[in-house]
Amino acid sequence: MLSYYLKLALISFKRAPSLYFLVILTLAIGVGLLSANLALVNTMASDPIPGKSERVFHVSMNTWPNDQPSVEPMHILRYRDALKITESDLPEHSAVFYATGVYARDAESASLTRHDSAVRATTPGFFPLTQAPFAYGSAFKQSSGMEVVIGDELNQKIFAGANSVGKTLELDGELLTIVGVLKPWMLRPLFYHATEGRAFNATDDIYVPLETAIDLGWSIHARSSTTEENASVKRSRDIDLYFLQAWIELAEPGQLQVFQDYLDHYSQTLKDAGEHPLAIRNELDDVNNWLLKQKVVDQKVLAFTLASVLFLCVCVFNASSLLLSRFHAGKFEVGLRRAVGASNKDMLMQGLTESVLVGLIAGVLALILSWVFLKLSGEFLPDLSKLAVLEPEILALGVLLALVTAIASALYPLYRASRYTISAELK
Repeated sequence: MLSYYLKLALISFKRAPSLYFLVILTLAIGVGLLSANLALVNTMASDPIPGKSERVFHVSMNTWPNDQPSVEPMHILRYRDALKITESDLPEHSAVFYATGVYARDAESASLTRHDSAVRATTPGFFPLTQAPFAYGSAFKQSSGMEVVIGDELNQKIFAGANSVGKTLELDGELLTIVGVLKPWMLRPLFYHATEGRAFNATDDIYVPLETAIDLGWSIHARSSTTEENASVKRSRDIDLYFLQAWIELAEPGQLQVFQDYLDHYSQTLKDAGEHPLAIRNELDDVNNWLLKQKVVDQKVLAFTLASVLFLCVCVFNASSLLLSRFHAGKFEVGLRRAVGASNKDMLMQGLTESVLVGLIAGVLALILSWVFLKLSGEFLPDLSKLAVLEPEILALGVLLALVTAIASALYPLYRASRYTISAELK
């Protein structure tokens, strides 16, 4: 019977190709637009390090040395506060870093071409904490030393993707040795620097030991605050310059309160010394809670997604109207088939088979249109270009939506077809 129903569906398509083309196109546009928006939301709301995100925490503290500003705990820390975090044996891994930038070139090359590179000045714990994937070599072991790890993109630009471990980079006039090269690495969102609107930036080009960057005086390329005049990175160890972000990874969730007590005790020692005028407030947020706080899911995208749902409902209504006109035009055929013995169940099964076929074709077209919509969004809104990724689950959801909407749009026409009076149609 299935092959028979499919044969009847193809006959219907041949009889009214323009109508079915409009039905398929209407559903495909609605589903494609919604799928594109769901892909954006899915990327924004995804877990960047599944499996351990509930054990990785961002550290915020309010160790500002005077009572102004009396605000929420700051996501940036002083050098001595951050150092206290790295001194603790409680975390399995800890990472303290700041964003900077340099011009990089192959020190052994005759070419003077320099590449503007984003740099992460960090402690070694950054690599196991973020699960950075290595293609060659390994991470540096100390927070000081003239060693660097570089990303895949920079390695492609300078060394054509070859194993560059042991090569020397000239970074703003300083010579540093490459000890590791990362594989292509995409974090969405970039949880370790989700502030300042960087949640969907690419991962960094270069990773350098924190103490080395401070000694070299590499400037801060992110938010910083200070109570000092003429503050500089080189003096950051001794002054109230807030510019470092800190993350920790705990082996067990039960250690969270222990580390919270550790931070509170440290703040209390500052207060006892008269260096902490504010109320003690230190916060530890796991990865997903931190991303939620940073509102990485754009409210405008959510609003547009809701509008896309309403638009899809309109598309279903329009498709249903078109199919209703098709069934109404073919009511004589329906009456004739009923007269020769076809039951309402048979008519329903044939209509559902036709709807499923329409849904499958619309689903394939919807996936193509969703890819087009994402590309267009990246062209007209460059900030969305890094989010325009169709994950397999979104592709499957798009096809499922197309099937559901195709069946939904056919339900009322099928109901009306089942109500036709056989005798009236034959007469």
